[in-house]
Amino acid sequence: QNVGLIQASDGRKMSKRYGNVINPDDIVATFGADSLRVYEMFMGPFDQSIAWSTDNMMGARRMIERLWKLSNNVVDANTHATETEVLVHQTIKKVGDDIESFGFNTAIAQMMILLNHLEKLPKVPKATYETLLKLLAPFAPHVTQELWVMLGNTSELYREVWPVYDTAKTISAKMVIALQINGKLRDTIEVLRETSEEEIKKIA
Repeated sequence: QNVGLIQASDGRKMSKRYGNVINPDDIVATFGADSLRVYEMFMGPFDQSIAWSTDNMMGARRMIERLWKLSNNVVDANTHATETEVLVHQTIKKVGDDIESFGFNTAIAQMMILLNHLEKLPKVPKATYETLLKLLAPFAPHVTQELWVMLGNTSELYREVWPVYDTAKTISAKMVIALQINGKLRDTIEVLRETSEEEIKKIA
């Protein structure tokens, strides 16, 4: 696996000669070590060069802040709606597959999707929140460990067993159908996966 080069914000290679070097210690002092780690992994494909942007660091910082805030909404329950269960299993699969293929940016993107979904729930089951912490731990080990302990756990998060997904639960019970007229998209409808073609035509 070839590793892409992180360029300076001016698009050139970081060099003392150009005076465009980023000091990681300064970034850690301002945004935190986990924000730096998440941003570096989220910048783009691991094998492609990309320019550094301190401004974009705020996106990673906000993700961590939102994760922390979500802990206030966690309840001691292990059950959740089917829609949430499907997204959790899809996320476990996506993050695991992406880590193995060095697709770190898309792994984080998938966790952001799950985080967005959980923020919309009235309450978040503890088991679901813990799963998200386990998935994010390789990218943000410090904050996830702290949140893990705040939930009442006494173990080291990095020693926990990696979440396992159920293939059957990665398939949503619903699907989106695009409605086209003369080749142009006019609308979309959401139907149950087992809906017959005739029923879909009637709905359309």
